[in-house]
Amino acid sequence: MVNIINKSELIAKDIEYQISKKNYIGTIPSERDLAKIYSVSRDTIRQSLKYLQNIGIVSLKTTKYEINQPKKDYDWFEIFGKNSNQKISNFILKNKIIEADKKLSLKLEVPLATLIHLLVYKRMLKENSISKILSLDYIFYPDNLEIGFSLSEITKCSFWELLSKTKKGMKLRDYQSVSVDLLSEQECKELMVPLKSYILKRTSLIFLDKTPIYFISKKIPKNNILL
Repeated sequence: MVNIINKSELIAKDIEYQISKKNYIGTIPSERDLAKIYSVSRDTIRQSLKYLQNIGIVSLKTTKYEINQPKKDYDWFEIFGKNSNQKISNFILKNKIIEADKKLSLKLEVPLATLIHLLVYKRMLKENSISKILSLDYIFYPDNLEIGFSLSEITKCSFWELLSKTKKGMKLRDYQSVSVDLLSEQECKELMVPLKSYILKRTSLIFLDKTPIYFISKKIPKNNILL
């Protein structure tokens, strides 16, 4: 069953996650900065902060929001627990070569029409015979990149798990951003959510030595979607 939550609550959950991962310590960013981070209005951020105040995560002190009690076990994006019956499987939806358009060439810092490998897969969680969709992951990388593993292995491990094994010791730089994204009709179908649903989108531009990899993950936190 998919629970429908609003945009401000989804952002609040991500702020709570950032607190639990100690990305925010003591205080959280200002309303203005949070609005830029999530690409939403300050009114939406105020609603998110009000939600966090109501559940006791933050308190407003003069002009700053101070952190009260971060949840150390908050596992919105990640699956923890060595004794869990959880099993994650990945299902490849697209695996093809495309030519970089203007937007992609700027993102990957490559010439127009450069051959780019596009990989799209859906991540599924199975626990106690119940299956849930976790996310749609998009990966773009230059076709001449030697990844060092077969893409068929992705059914059991994520692209990043496999890459970390084959490229161990290589220099890695990661630039992340978060936004609220309107899903396409096809994405709604793949994620089995209502049309015109919004979801939290994380994007990363990763440099493996000097080779860029563009990663997009559209996640369903605990099977919550917002409209």
